[in-house]
Amino acid sequence: MSTYRIILLSSIVIMLCSCTATPQLHIKSAEMSMALQQSAPKIESVAFSPDGKYVLSGGIDGTATLWDISSGSLVRKFIAPKDAPDEGLKVAFSSDGLYGIAGGGNGLKIWDLSTGRETRTIGAPRRVRFMAVASDNRSVLTGGWQSGNFMPLPAHMILWDMNTGNKIQEFKGPWLHGFNELGPNAVAISPDARYALCTQQRSRLTLWDIASGREIRTIKVAGISSNLIRAIGFSPDGKYALSGGIDGELRLWNIPSLDLIKTFKAHEWGRAGISSVIFSPEGRYALSGGASDGFIKVWDLLKGVEVRSIDAHSGTNKVWSLALSPNGKFILSGGDASTRLWDFSTSEELATMVSFENGEWVVITSNGYYNSSEKGAQYLNVTFEGKSYTVDQFYDVFYRPDIVAAKLRGEDIKNLVTITMKDAIKNPPPLVEYISHTSGNDQKKAKACYRVKSTGGGIGEVRLFHNGKLIQSDGYYREVAKTSAEKTQLSSLNSRSIYADMRSLNIKGKTDAALMVSKSKGDLFEDCKEIDAIAGENEVSVSAFNGNNTVQSNMKTITFHSSVKVEDPHLYILSIGIDQYTDSNVNLKYAVKDAKDLEEKLKVQSATLYKPENIHYLLLTDREATKTNMVNRVNELSNTIKPQDSFILFVAGHGVLLQNQYYMLTHDYDGMVNDISMISSNEIVEMSKKIKSLSQLFIFDTCHAGGVDYIISGLYDARMSVLAKKMGLHIYASANDKQAAMDGYKGNGLFTYTLLDGLNNNKEADKNKDGQVTVVGLGDYSKKMTTEISKEIGNSQTPLIINFGKDSPVYKLQ
Repeated sequence: MSTYRIILLSSIVIMLCSCTATPQLHIKSAEMSMALQQSAPKIESVAFSPDGKYVLSGGIDGTATLWDISSGSLVRKFIAPKDAPDEGLKVAFSSDGLYGIAGGGNGLKIWDLSTGRETRTIGAPRRVRFMAVASDNRSVLTGGWQSGNFMPLPAHMILWDMNTGNKIQEFKGPWLHGFNELGPNAVAISPDARYALCTQQRSRLTLWDIASGREIRTIKVAGISSNLIRAIGFSPDGKYALSGGIDGELRLWNIPSLDLIKTFKAHEWGRAGISSVIFSPEGRYALSGGASDGFIKVWDLLKGVEVRSIDAHSGTNKVWSLALSPNGKFILSGGDASTRLWDFSTSEELATMVSFENGEWVVITSNGYYNSSEKGAQYLNVTFEGKSYTVDQFYDVFYRPDIVAAKLRGEDIKNLVTITMKDAIKNPPPLVEYISHTSGNDQKKAKACYRVKSTGGGIGEVRLFHNGKLIQSDGYYREVAKTSAEKTQLSSLNSRSIYADMRSLNIKGKTDAALMVSKSKGDLFEDCKEIDAIAGENEVSVSAFNGNNTVQSNMKTITFHSSVKVEDPHLYILSIGIDQYTDSNVNLKYAVKDAKDLEEKLKVQSATLYKPENIHYLLLTDREATKTNMVNRVNELSNTIKPQDSFILFVAGHGVLLQNQYYMLTHDYDGMVNDISMISSNEIVEMSKKIKSLSQLFIFDTCHAGGVDYIISGLYDARMSVLAKKMGLHIYASANDKQAAMDGYKGNGLFTYTLLDGLNNNKEADKNKDGQVTVVGLGDYSKKMTTEISKEIGNSQTPLIINFGKDSPVYKLQ
């Protein structure tokens, strides 16, 4: 399998594995490169939704991918018609933005984008190679041809009714009785749906009257003797058209006369030439995409000059498709195995979006901040000065969905970015190795000794894991937030104030890029740790960060088998609900009931796995839920719980983000944010470490009084995900605003309602279809249902389900 390479403007280069063979290509500015280690399809077409919030990309693997560029995330993938590995999938939105349309293979598929449900399949007589959607929200034009076993088959050009699947008009051209090279190589519909424009006989343009199917005029394009006009498009007012071909020339035409107005020498001549042409929304500018040189070029049509050139995909020499956002601010390009977003006015690259064939995905900015699916970053490698690292090693600092979302919205993020990935790699992570360890035996204690050596970047936090769960670390989160927000009212902690605090601190001192602080260790550190062995297989893993805690080493793991006596597992449930706070202005309505209901449901359902006497539960509500009491209860549990046991923590109440750290508010909250009334991320980590259970689930159903928008959602994702990864466990987290928390849903908070539903002997929550509902399955079900119900009631809420622990059953179906 060969490699596609993408050039990012900040000297980051991504190398993408593609489905199709391509020669090795020159990399420009390759000070740092990234390699995607999982196959990803070449992108053949891209499209913006009418509101500019979503993007569709079509790949040669027969999938259409829907991206939400307001959040920088993949929404869903669709399987579309496909019958040859080198065929490109053409994608478009309906004019109302509610449906996605894909053409490829021998037909069209149409989906309801809100549900992902396929609404119609339309079969074409020949392979669909080109497609255009009319503004009437009804019509779609297809064109194409297909080679037979012994000779080419006649081509087609047909206008379809998307609602019924019936033909509206079939256009009678020479291709009906000729060979495939006579057929359409591009099609377009005028904005008023009056005209259709197509290429035919390689170098001819034909304008059609759609209503009658009558040919209005055909011209031969001078200078293209053999092949081929590849791209055409109408201006917004329908008075002009653009064409581009393999000669690299961009031509502007009058409609309906097809008189040539202007020719631009736009791109390199080549087998591919110009692959895409579009007008800007006001018609002043034209954009052309070079499939032979990998450049996007912007032309001022009034002045007749090139105004901008973007080196977009020159590492692969291909820009296959272009689209412009409805407001004209963003350019979308498809080429190699990526979909990429650019700022129209500055040519700045905003983000690269990649959807892997295995369902994982990643969206990454040019300075290295990214959003991804659960395992998406595992397929991204970074190389700097000949040394390679996985992007997973940068997770704690660079997994920032909020920054990605802000960047994609065109916002200024320079004061949020304290370090780039390129800069972080200049301080490489240390090397970790085991010195000695206990082999398998029947002893309850095992011992592991390890050594950490600096490779030039120093030694920061060291983390030790047992079967994936954190058991020892010396790093802690910076809590500068408290000093800057100590006298801030809870209701004022909205996304604007949080980002203002973050920007202020970053301006004061950009050296504090890392979230973690740890003890100084010099250039060599050695330690030993006694581990409570469990019956069967045991894994002990260690990793270490560089001195400024921005890059993590590779994990080193040893395994041993223990023959200690198997003990019956116990389940411990700590359920906390706070409706009443010292400051009554922030009181809630359903938190206590949520805590009681969830505890009761877990007690009943867990009896399918645990002996009744082995199920232990503790409920803390309102005045019982002070910080002191919570910490004391956790300390008591830590003296009892063993590694083979399971622990579930449920918290319903207020949560806050101070700058970019998560804090849980306790009953003590009196209207001012301070240490005695909240439990910090550091304290949550310490709680998890103290409790020896290797199977832990933390559930936070929190109200964020300052409101929940894309910034808050992204920060919750970033901070909760980093917490879960560090602790090596599962976290469910859902944040809603005060009004939604007060409204509830059928007597509970919405997220808790869906959890209770998933715990109610629910077969739909049985993800593995093995008669058991697991932690992962319950989380997936509650996320799906919360998202769907919240949309129905007009209160968008999408929980975070973060799985860094090993999956385990919650209950058996009966």
